[in-house]
Amino acid sequence: MQHHQKLIILASLSLTVFFFALFLYFVLFNKAKITINFKPENAVVTFDNAPVESKNGSASFSADFGKHTIKVEADGYIGFVEELDLKKGRGGWQKSVNLTLAPVPIEIAKNIRYSAISSDKIYYQSTSDKLFYLSKIAGNKQLSDTQPMTSKPLENIDDLLWSPTKELMLIKRGSTLSMFDFQKYDFLNQKESLFASYAGDYAWAPDDSRIAYVYSPPTGEKSIIFADKTGTEITRVANLNDLNIKNPYIAFSPNSEWLVVIPRNSNYDQNKIYLLNVYTKELRQVGEVNNVKEAVFSADSQKIIYSAYDTDPANPTHRRLYMINLDGSGNVDLKIAAKATGVRYWNSAEKFFLLENSVGGKLKLADKNIGRVSDFYFKGQVDSNITELHLNEDKSGAIYVSGGTLYFVKLQGN
Repeated sequence: MQHHQKLIILASLSLTVFFFALFLYFVLFNKAKITINFKPENAVVTFDNAPVESKNGSASFSADFGKHTIKVEADGYIGFVEELDLKKGRGGWQKSVNLTLAPVPIEIAKNIRYSAISSDKIYYQSTSDKLFYLSKIAGNKQLSDTQPMTSKPLENIDDLLWSPTKELMLIKRGSTLSMFDFQKYDFLNQKESLFASYAGDYAWAPDDSRIAYVYSPPTGEKSIIFADKTGTEITRVANLNDLNIKNPYIAFSPNSEWLVVIPRNSNYDQNKIYLLNVYTKELRQVGEVNNVKEAVFSADSQKIIYSAYDTDPANPTHRRLYMINLDGSGNVDLKIAAKATGVRYWNSAEKFFLLENSVGGKLKLADKNIGRVSDFYFKGQVDSNITELHLNEDKSGAIYVSGGTLYFVKLQGN
């Protein structure tokens, strides 16, 4: 009997040792040790977008084998990022990082809104006198040859849209659209005329061929209208009631051949992507996605980049970017928290530039083919509040409005 009890005790001890050894194996040998030392010491380390505890410019932790992303960022510095592929038998990963100072934005002008860029020219309204101005951005990134475009203040503007040539401007007040003709800055002949009533969202074709707007009169009609620049030649191209599309967002493709239509119904599940062919007038649904907020096209007009509702409480805009082919195939989560309306086109059709979250100054360059996202940094970006964003002609810098002030910053990223 005693011999039997000894065998049981021995077996229990053996099992305990075995499981303890197994536990040590998984804890100590089935993970990789990560060690990173960095300056400045107040920088923030993130691992797969999750913050890592650090002290005195050093962080050390264990991670599962596989692919990961580690970042080191500090306000006023160019951040560090590296893609890791942790494998067994390689002894983990360690590195020392010294962040370099980020570029300082150059203040160009104050009291600016409704800006537009064309080559080295900038068009804008002054919030001081409500006049519109045209200026050249000189080599030292200061405004020169500034001249007024209007002789009288233009006030009570809810929204506006510049024509592709910048010779005309659509002004929205409530549900009324007015066309303002600058008349080559001939002040005596400038005029603002009624363009459309009961108008919802509106868009101007990049090739200057037509203007689209949503028409919703009290009769209950809900249509998409194509109009010429005078507003007299109009064509109803889509009956939105047929598809139960209410108060939609619309946007043209860069080649002016497509119009994307996003419902803004109270039932978010009905807010899908629709695509209107400008020439055939066919309006069709794209894919089976819902909860869509806004959408734009890729630079080559071959894909739709859209933002959908995101429930993540850490995402202040509650939007997340996705990309889909025009035929509804190839839907891809870009894993970027941003509005699609913040997308700007890059030199390559495979890449696009944007402001993440549309809050603060988190500037990014996304490569839609390989899924890589690069970050750009500048001093003071954490406290900035960018409301308007443009790229200069060679894409070497960004021109933006923050707090009513126009800035230029050189793009330097990781």
